[in-house]
Amino acid sequence: KTADIPAAIPRHREPEAVVEPLEPPTEEVLARIKADLAEVLQLMGYESDVRVHFAEDAVQCHISGEHEEQIVGPEGRTLDSLQYLLRKMLSLVLPDRMNVALDVGNFRERRIEELKKLAVSLAEQVKADGKTQSIPALNPSERRVVHVALQDDKGVRSRSVGDGLFKKVLIYKPGSKGRKSGPRRRGRQGGGSEEQ
Repeated sequence: KTADIPAAIPRHREPEAVVEPLEPPTEEVLARIKADLAEVLQLMGYESDVRVHFAEDAVQCHISGEHEEQIVGPEGRTLDSLQYLLRKMLSLVLPDRMNVALDVGNFRERRIEELKKLAVSLAEQVKADGKTQSIPALNPSERRVVHVALQDDKGVRSRSVGDGLFKKVLIYKPGSKGRKSGPRRRGRQGGGSEEQ
């Protein structure tokens, strides 16, 4: 009952604690990361050039060479898996808050632009016919790209559904609760909260 809630409770969130900037890894740690990644690629049969540096509070790893397409894999799945594996390998030498970003060629940049265009295109389709659209199997950073691309569009909503690392993003009209049209409707997907 809302009457039981004291009026003195503030409605705003308390300011979050100030997070100290991350201490950059030493040159020795960066050299180890580079060597470990190069070795994994060699064991995969995809010997490549590897560059590693620290920027934007993350260890940035860049791979280039003749095997770029194979390392990226279908829709970036192999690259995402390799990035996950590298993060696990480095968990003992890097702080928990430090991100490890892995890219091949300029795949990540191209993927972001593709996802933005796809999100806007599907949003227009939803506004035209009212049918919910989805983008399947996106990793967390890709889902965020879609949500941010649509956040200022009042004609649609977006939300993530599914379990595990890869989820799909539903794009739907406000009030439709992000449900698919037709017989494949699922009751679990109700609710209007969007993941950001």
